[in-house]
Amino acid sequence: MSTRLAVLLVHGVESAGDQYADRAMALIGDEFERIAGVPASEALVMEPAFWAPVFEEGQEQLSDRIAGQGSRWLVTMLDKLAAQASQGSTLALLAAASTAGLRWLPGFGDAHFPTLRWLIVHYLGDAVAYHSGTDGTGHYEEVQAILAASLHELARKAGPDAPLAVLGHSLGSVVSSDFLYDLQGVPAGTPLSRAARGILGDTPLERGETLGWFYTLGSPLALWAQRHPDFGVPLQVPSASFGAWHPRQRGEWVNVYDPDDVISSPLRPLSDLWAKAVTEDRRVTVGPWPLGATPLAHPYYWNDRRVITPIASQLAQAWHRL
Repeated sequence: MSTRLAVLLVHGVESAGDQYADRAMALIGDEFERIAGVPASEALVMEPAFWAPVFEEGQEQLSDRIAGQGSRWLVTMLDKLAAQASQGSTLALLAAASTAGLRWLPGFGDAHFPTLRWLIVHYLGDAVAYHSGTDGTGHYEEVQAILAASLHELARKAGPDAPLAVLGHSLGSVVSSDFLYDLQGVPAGTPLSRAARGILGDTPLERGETLGWFYTLGSPLALWAQRHPDFGVPLQVPSASFGAWHPRQRGEWVNVYDPDDVISSPLRPLSDLWAKAVTEDRRVTVGPWPLGATPLAHPYYWNDRRVITPIASQLAQAWHRL
């Protein structure tokens, strides 16, 4: 049996750099050590799944065709600010937000409100492009392959039967839910892509059998669920085989939401199936005042100890039960 826990972190559309999870992993490690009394490096293996590059080329092409290449200076600046904001930088978030009301900037021609256009291309565009992959365009499959590679790394580093916890923020909660859903082979799911299957090994962790904890942070899963009759069939957490591999463990699916974050919402009210699948809709306040009382709270979830500490506590309890 594994002596370490595997933790997968999946970002949302706000990330613009592969360092997006650095602060979150540091917070998890600090809180885990404080609660468990053991070094996080000995007990946890944390692996980020950085899927943003799948859409970067398309975003650049779309921005160029809408606003021209003269717009690249602003796009580059906003991408950098978004990367910093995804790690909890309030100054970066405020700097980006301060340009949202500008109707025109040099180099943009008739593309008015350029920051808001960047927001639409970068945020809504990722969501549209990701889902379009299910009709054979390949984006869905490419994202699956990236998550598969991260899961393979976790199996290699933490052990083939290591208990798995997944944290998905924003669209990353949808991406991780879709991947795990397909990995579980739920009849209503999409078959896992050939590329992803080629990356995954034949271990309990890589088959999704050791999935025990799922934390959806600032999740728009309710919006995705409305595509299905009666909001569809949610992911099973813990997996059906979890108890066979780790009979002493108690898994959970906690959906963390801030009422001021208009992207997130509770999941349990969607249907009886969702109420059974989701252990708790955890209401929190994230972000510094006064931003935490606005929709700008959205980037702060896994940079906020009020979110991370309960998760680290669960991981500490799980490690002591190994």
